Amino acid sequence: MKARARQILDEAARQPSWVPEHAKGDQELWSAALVKKALLDAFRMLRRVGGRVGPAGFSSYWPEFQNNPEDYADEDKEKRRPSYYTRMTVTRMEQVLLGWKDDDGNTHAAWLAGSLLMVPELRSKLVAWTKSEIRGEPFTDLCKRRRWPLATAKRHRDRAAYMIADRLNRLGVEPWV
Repeated sequence: MKARARQILDEAARQPSWVPEHAKGDQELWSAALVKKALLDAFRMLRRVGGRVGPAGFSSYWPEFQNNPEDYADEDKEKRRPSYYTRMTVTRMEQVLLGWKDDDGNTHAAWLAGSLLMVPELRSKLVAWTKSEIRGEPFTDLCKRRRWPLATAKRHRDRAAYMIADRLNRLGVEPWV
């Protein structure tokens, strides 16, 4: 019995590994859950920093107003929420929504572009889920309204997030969420 077990282990050791090269280390990898969280963060940031678009965004009839720090001196600093607008969160939003250049100068497409463009039904479910989460609408209601089977919509959403995670892992992007 032991001899047969050793033989099986030896044969397995000689076989090429089924684990991809980018996953053969102790580094953290992107998962579908991390991708969905990062997408939500990016869309929330876009919602916060995105201003008016078009002619109305250029000017208004109200005069310019500048905050004076002395106006807030009496307030308790612990009551105020910390600013969400950091350079890192804006950079991550741009990387998710617009794409990025790596250290070698290679340009990479945005997360929702790339291979997801070849599978529009997966991409549409992920984008719809993200927007429904941002609005605070339950995904089940969205699926009912669009007449999508809930299990299929969730499977498509998760598959699209997995495709993004796989792409990021292959490129060696470290998870930040």
